Amino acid sequence: MCVTTTFNHQFAWENLALNKQSTDTLVIDNLDKKILRVLQRSAVDSNAAIGEHIGLSASQVSRRRQKLEENGAISGYRAVLNPKVLGFTLDAIIRIKLATHSETSAKQFRGFVQDLDEIRFACAITGDADYLLHARVADLNALSTLINTRLLAHKLVAEVRSDVVLDIIKDDAELAII
Repeated sequence: MCVTTTFNHQFAWENLALNKQSTDTLVIDNLDKKILRVLQRSAVDSNAAIGEHIGLSASQVSRRRQKLEENGAISGYRAVLNPKVLGFTLDAIIRIKLATHSETSAKQFRGFVQDLDEIRFACAITGDADYLLHARVADLNALSTLINTRLLAHKLVAEVRSDVVLDIIKDDAELAII
């Protein structure tokens, strides 16, 4: 299991349109892909270490890495934390139904969720619920507090359903860069 904290850097988004295909996907070569694969596994590796691993000089890796940052392929760097060591022992999947459905209510609820530190992942979904949340908390009491005093207390929330995760089979934030 992993808890991540992000240290985002500001990159030049105006360059995002450069080197893109018509599908709005950045065009990168095999060396860039190798750099991205290494960085996903260990973002603290030096450019020299990455270069040694993939057969480039440190300066070549540095230039390519900077280009990937400027073009938005790399949007930040993370430290992977051990949740159990830090006291986060319970994961839950929470489904939310809103009382009203409008652009305003969706915007308000999304802003509310952004401010909930316990929520690792949130998305709008189709089906019986409107939103799916993944919470990581210390214990059942913390989950109860999140649900009863924060989520159910929100004026836009009509229904909350939660499931406690028994075992995490895969928790991988890496993209399959081929």
